Amino acid sequence: MPVNDASRSIDNPAAGYLLAAVAGLLAVLVAAAAERWLGLEDLSLVFMLAVLLVAARTRTGPAVLTALLCFFAYNFFFIEPRYTLYIGARQGVATVAAFLAAALLAGRLASRLAMQVQALREAHRDALARQELGQRLTVAADEEEVVAVANAVFRKHLDAYVWIRLGERGLHADDVEPPAQPVVHRIDALARSRSIESVVEHGWWFLPLPAPDGPLGVIGLKLPAYIQQPSENQRQLTREMADDIAQALLRTRLVADLQSARLTTETERLRSALLSSVSHDLRTPLAAIIGAAGSLDSYGDSMGAEDRHALLETVRSEGERLDRYIQNLLDMTRLGHGTLTLHRDWIGVDELIGSAVGRMHRYQPTTQFMVRVDPALGPVWVHPALMEQALFNVIENAAKFSPADEPVAIDARRVGDHLQIEVSDRGPGIPEEERKRIFDMFYSVERGDRGQQGTGLGLAICRGMVGAHGGEVEALPGMDGRGTTLRITLPLNVPPASS
Repeated sequence: MPVNDASRSIDNPAAGYLLAAVAGLLAVLVAAAAERWLGLEDLSLVFMLAVLLVAARTRTGPAVLTALLCFFAYNFFFIEPRYTLYIGARQGVATVAAFLAAALLAGRLASRLAMQVQALREAHRDALARQELGQRLTVAADEEEVVAVANAVFRKHLDAYVWIRLGERGLHADDVEPPAQPVVHRIDALARSRSIESVVEHGWWFLPLPAPDGPLGVIGLKLPAYIQQPSENQRQLTREMADDIAQALLRTRLVADLQSARLTTETERLRSALLSSVSHDLRTPLAAIIGAAGSLDSYGDSMGAEDRHALLETVRSEGERLDRYIQNLLDMTRLGHGTLTLHRDWIGVDELIGSAVGRMHRYQPTTQFMVRVDPALGPVWVHPALMEQALFNVIENAAKFSPADEPVAIDARRVGDHLQIEVSDRGPGIPEEERKRIFDMFYSVERGDRGQQGTGLGLAICRGMVGAHGGEVEALPGMDGRGTTLRITLPLNVPPASS
């Protein structure tokens, strides 16, 4: 812990006694000058001032020595007969005796006050160190950040480097060289036997990191060269800070365990939702395909051409529906693993919307659309297939809930440096508190994108694909307060020159 000059004078006995000798000599010189040039006769206050100055900066021993030196100097140089310790007048004996008593008492009181002030300074400094450590530990998210905070605070307040041993792992900042292996093995043995309390070895000072079930590990401090042995005050502060560090490490472990448990629970929930969705939504088209194929196989020869065509159309449409489900699952997997690669190209907004609408018409020929594209819109720099799939998912979701006699409105325009595509239906709408949830995987509220059929992945995939382009998707109230509007916002990026 960095210390100031005053605290060094108090803690260093040799410096205190040297200061006592120098103060006595200076007192003699100042008294002689005051007597000769200022005509002062009572010079005891000059020597008393020297005693007080030394006592205020040292401990009792140097203060007593200063009082004795000033007593003899005052007697020898300024009490008649001079230059002897003999005192001729009775009142002179009383004067120097009173001076000695007053000097000893004043020195004792001043020294005690100085030590109390120094103790208060150290307590304040220690409180600030613990406060800083506590504040910085509260935002440490993992063990590495806890070690970095501990190293920074100990460097500032104790001028020491930090190394922490947790089990078989040693944690330290990049600029800290860990202890030698023999020292580490010895400390590990002591930690396993739970007998380590305080060990100073090869410039390192080791303390346990206490925990309810035994030491969590060991913290080592690489002490600066000028600290051979930590003081009792430094030991106490370090033990308290080690407790704080141990509690922070326990907290990070608890947070990691809770996060792991949460991820496990979420994984199980998603797995259950996926199995439930797949088992229901994929079996439906499969059942239709199998039924149509079985009818053709058993009664195909006796059927008319129109009936056979209807069954074949069922096989085709349900096969395409099954293909969409599987494609959605594959896209969601690619998005989840971060393997979705963008191969951008120029494509017109009208062409993009037209492709998605035409694809939708193949699946639902009766769906009506009202498309408005700003003529001023030029081509956009996107991955055409992915953006067409994202737009198709939004259009499909709107078509599910739009009444048969109401068209799905598609409006594309430029807003600043962004492209906005709004798809609006005239369906029942989505409550405000649920609008963000429709972009979650397997969202199953009837008004959501799953509705009566679907895996609940369409809008989640749309958000992932648009997000990969730097855009966003949001759900808004529909026109005139009816239905829902899904707005896709894309930045109008400029491709690199090489493109």
